[in-house]
Amino acid sequence: MMPDDPKKLSARAVVRRYFVTGVLVLLPLAVTVWLLWRIISAVEGGVERLMERLNLTYYVGYGLLVVIAVIFVAGLFAQNVIGRKLVRFVENLVTKIPFVSKVYLTVQQIRDAFIGREHALFQSVAVIEYPRAGLYTICFVTSRAEGEVQHKTEEPVVCVFVPTTPNPTSGFLLFVPEDKLILLSMTVEEAMKLVISGGALVPQHKVDELQRAEPSASSDSDQESISGES
Repeated sequence: MMPDDPKKLSARAVVRRYFVTGVLVLLPLAVTVWLLWRIISAVEGGVERLMERLNLTYYVGYGLLVVIAVIFVAGLFAQNVIGRKLVRFVENLVTKIPFVSKVYLTVQQIRDAFIGREHALFQSVAVIEYPRAGLYTICFVTSRAEGEVQHKTEEPVVCVFVPTTPNPTSGFLLFVPEDKLILLSMTVEEAMKLVISGGALVPQHKVDELQRAEPSASSDSDQESISGES
């Protein structure tokens, strides 16, 4: 039986656990809705003032239509050759601005990690013993170490990023020997959910494996007890 079995927890602990899990699940959605609402409200106000200056009739919802149109045109524009060159040009300009470049690159890397681009920052998910032997933590494999770091180490090492909970945008860069990595089958998105939720949102297939393992373990113990009695 798992130590966090709800049957062994008090009613207060169960309610607290489910409440915290609910907050962690709804928080990203709430932040996303709030951000979209602020953007649409700002555009809505600008459109309203523009319509008044042009002596045109304004209807609520014009701002939303403008945001949708801008997003669609940006996606359409970025799909052609000229658009891609312009996007790269703008990105190069942004990356040269102090502080703004760090924010932009961080958001861009998180986006690439979630949508699974070919050159995504996080290549795979693994577990390592950290911060000491006997304790394990989730990490993201970013690349193989090269240059001076690899030259000075006695064995091949891999660059991994150990995120913090519940904010995975901060963390630690570690150079881990390749044979010390325990690669996982979960996706980067599943691992992100696991980190952000503080371990409350375990990937579904992992839960299924644990549930299948429990009956088999109990049946093995029953067979041992029966053989002992006989």
